[in-house]
Amino acid sequence: MIRPGLVALALLAPIAAHGATLYLAPDGNDAADGRSAKTPLATLGAAIARAQQAPAGEETRVIVLPGVYRGQSADIDGRRLHGPLTLAGTSADPATYPAFVGDGSDTWLHFRGAEGRDSGLTVRALRIAHYATAISLNGNRNDPAAFNRGTVLENLVLAQIGTDTGSAPGLALSTAAIRLVNARDTVVRGVFFHTIRNAPRDTCGGLHAIYLASHSTGARIEGNTFQDFCGSAIKLRDASGGATIRANHFRDADGAPAIEEWFCDMTRTDACTKAGGECPSTGIRVTGNDFGNLPADRRVIVRGSRVALSWCPPGSATAPRFLLDGGRALP
Repeated sequence: MIRPGLVALALLAPIAAHGATLYLAPDGNDAADGRSAKTPLATLGAAIARAQQAPAGEETRVIVLPGVYRGQSADIDGRRLHGPLTLAGTSADPATYPAFVGDGSDTWLHFRGAEGRDSGLTVRALRIAHYATAISLNGNRNDPAAFNRGTVLENLVLAQIGTDTGSAPGLALSTAAIRLVNARDTVVRGVFFHTIRNAPRDTCGGLHAIYLASHSTGARIEGNTFQDFCGSAIKLRDASGGATIRANHFRDADGAPAIEEWFCDMTRTDACTKAGGECPSTGIRVTGNDFGNLPADRRVIVRGSRVALSWCPPGSATAPRFLLDGGRALP
């Protein structure tokens, strides 16, 4: 019997002529071949392990069939992934996306790639809930040339992301629902962020829906909705400029700004952790966003120093951090 939602797959993205398609189902079996909806795998980790065995250049598509997947998380080593990888649900309706549900103490998907090349990774049409962090893309924070590039995260629902140290003492507080560290040209599009919070409330301000850090340049953050957040919804840190933040919607913030630029200035504090020093993020285009009832002074803010630093590119201290609608700039 054909599983519900398979017909909609063709509407989401065509299957490549050369490549493998694997299927995932809540009642699957990791000992199965995973090559059809009748013989699906059970875990994302098993599907990724198969993808890492693919020949160089071959695309792997993991079709996540409807249902709830509990307690799963996965790591991807970019050095072992030799072709594009797509993780996708089959529904065009967010209400029926397949759901990965955690216990608030882990990262759902962690990609490590510092080879200075495209990640080949696309994640689409899934719901991810009750994780400390949903997705983390990590290059080398200390070497600008050791990046990953071009990941596409689209049409996702990320809900109840953060840690609760009241119910589980000892957990490290989450800092991001989506974290980018030296991850260039990342696309975050059509994502619904809902209830992005750490608990208790006084620990919440350091959690961001999207956190771009350490040379995560050229991001495209478009058409997303940020609902119920308590830290800056989008935070850009340490030379993560050149982003486009367009046509997003911001709702229900606990006194937090929608968009923030900041870097740790080691000339002003001894709390910075990057030995080489951090730098401003500049040339960030912010256009066509709906800030709802957020006050004007909490829509787009700069918290980074404006002092020229010897280790940063010339002119970065005075270049506009943000390019706003109407030709305005925020220096």
